[in-house]
Amino acid sequence: MPVPDRRRMSEYLVKGAHFAARTAAHAPEQNDARRLARHAAEQTISDGIGAGKKVLFLTPRDWSIHVQFEAMLAQALRLRGAEVSFMTCGGGLGICDRANTWESPPPPCGTCSKYVADSIDAHGFAQQTIRAGWEAADDDDWPELDEVSLADLGSVVAEGLPLGELTRIPVAWFLMKAKHDDDPLAAPTWRAFLRSARRMARGIRSVLDDVNPDKAVLLNGMFSFDAIALEICKERNIDVVTYERGFIKETMIFRHDEPAALTPLHDVWELRADRPLSDAEMERLDGYLEDRRHGRRTIDRYWDDADFATRTNDSSGRMVALFPNLTWDSAVIGQTVAFDSIQEWLIAAVDFFVDRPDDELVIRFHPAEVKLPGKQTREPLAPYLHAAFPELPPNVTIITPEDNASSYPIMQACDVGLVFTSTTGLELALEGKPVLVAGETHYRGKGFTLDLESPEDFRSTLSKALDDPDSVAPDAELARRYANLFFFDAAIDSSFVQEHVPGLARINVDHLAELAPGNNEAIDRMCDGILLGTSFVPEK
Repeated sequence: MPVPDRRRMSEYLVKGAHFAARTAAHAPEQNDARRLARHAAEQTISDGIGAGKKVLFLTPRDWSIHVQFEAMLAQALRLRGAEVSFMTCGGGLGICDRANTWESPPPPCGTCSKYVADSIDAHGFAQQTIRAGWEAADDDDWPELDEVSLADLGSVVAEGLPLGELTRIPVAWFLMKAKHDDDPLAAPTWRAFLRSARRMARGIRSVLDDVNPDKAVLLNGMFSFDAIALEICKERNIDVVTYERGFIKETMIFRHDEPAALTPLHDVWELRADRPLSDAEMERLDGYLEDRRHGRRTIDRYWDDADFATRTNDSSGRMVALFPNLTWDSAVIGQTVAFDSIQEWLIAAVDFFVDRPDDELVIRFHPAEVKLPGKQTREPLAPYLHAAFPELPPNVTIITPEDNASSYPIMQACDVGLVFTSTTGLELALEGKPVLVAGETHYRGKGFTLDLESPEDFRSTLSKALDDPDSVAPDAELARRYANLFFFDAAIDSSFVQEHVPGLARINVDHLAELAPGNNEAIDRMCDGILLGTSFVPEK
C-alpha cells in the first residue's frame, strides 16, 4: 500500500480536526457564519432589487465549499431585500450521488445532513428537508421496478418525470463507469437511484408547494437532486439559476434555466467573437495558461512532480496526440456525436494508424483515472484498447495514467490533436494545432476546431489534416478570444469563500457590509443575475 506523502498527511490532519469540530457544529466556517448572522440581525434591510422575491436554494450535500458559497450568496441576496430559504435533503435516502461506489452505500447521511443543517442554522436561514415530504407520501418500495431490465432502466418514467434519463449521469458517476452491461453492480445500483429519485421528486414538490419561490438556485444541474429539481421547476415555471465551479480556482459559472455543468456559452459568444482582446486581456490569458501548465490556480491536483521533458516526433511523418476524458465524466455522457462512446473513438483512432505506418499516434490516458483519491475509475481505457489490439501497432504509443509526463510537451510536439470533449482541445487550438473534436463540448462550433459528425468524417478529416496540417490550422486569435471568455469573463470571482484545503471551506468576509450592493462587482453580478434575470456574462 502506498504511503501518503508529507503534503497529503498534513492535509489529512487538518481535515480530521475540522471534521471533529463539525460534530459539535463548531467548524471554523460555522463559527464565522454565526458571527455574520449576528451582523444580519443588527441590520435593517431597505427595499432593494429583491424586495418581495422569494429565493430558494437547493443544498442537499455536505460539500462544504458549495454549502458555504450558497449561504454567503444567500446573505448577499437578503441584503438586497430577497426572502431566502433553503431546501435540504435530511437524509434517509437509500443512495445518492454524495458519495461514490468506493465509499457507499450506505450513504453518509448522518454526517452529511448534520453539516448542512448546522451550517444553514449558523447563517440564520430557514430550511425545509425533502425528507419530510417524501416520508409523508411514500406508500411502497416500488416492487415492480425489480422487473425492469438493465437495458430499460434508462427509460423509466415516474412522478411524471423521465427519472431513468435524469439518473443516467448520477449512476455513471457513482459507479465510476459509463458502460453497464458487464457490471453486476449496475442494475441494483440504478434501481436504488430510481427509488431515491422518486422520493426526491416527491420531497422537492412538497417543499416547492410550501415555499412557492420566484427563483431557485442549484448546483450543476446534472446531478440527481439538481436535475430533478430543475425539471420540476421548469414544469412550474419557476426561474432557475444553476452554477458550477469555474476552471480557475475560486470562480463560479452561472446559467439561467439550463445546466451550468456544460458551460454553454453559445449566446454570449455570438456577441463576443469579433471583439479583439486588449493588451491587458492577452497578458492575463498568457499568465493563466502558464499557471495552468504547472497545475496552479486549478481545483484538481494530479501531480506535484510532473515531468516536462521535451517531447519529440519519433516518426518520419506526422505526430498526432489523443487526449481522452474519463468515460463517466458528465461532460461526456450524452455528449456523443461522431462516435457512440470514447472506447469506439479510441479504437477507431488506433485502427486508422494501422494504415499510416509513417505517422505516429501518442495516446495520453487521463491521469484522473488513478490520481484522484477515492475517485479511481472502474472503467480504465487501456483494457479496451488491449482487447481490440493485443499487440499495438509499432507507431502507436500510450502514456499510462500513472505516468507523470506532462501533457503540454506532447501538445507542443504534435502536428494534430484528437479530443472527445476535453478542454485540452481548446488548449491545442491556442497552440495553433489543428484539433479534431469527436463529442459535443462547449467550444465545439466556435470556429477554431474541426468538428466531426461520423466515423467516416473522422477518417477523412484526419487524413486531410495529416496530409497538410497548415490547410486546417485553427484561427488561434479566435481561440484566444474564446479562451478569454471561457476562463475569465464567464467565470465570476467567488473568493469570498475559499477552498483552502481540498474538501474544506473558509469564509473570507469580515462583515456583511462587504456583500452589500455596490461594494463588490462580482457579488452584484451574481445577485443581479438571480434577482433580475440579467446575463451573468458581460456582453462586451
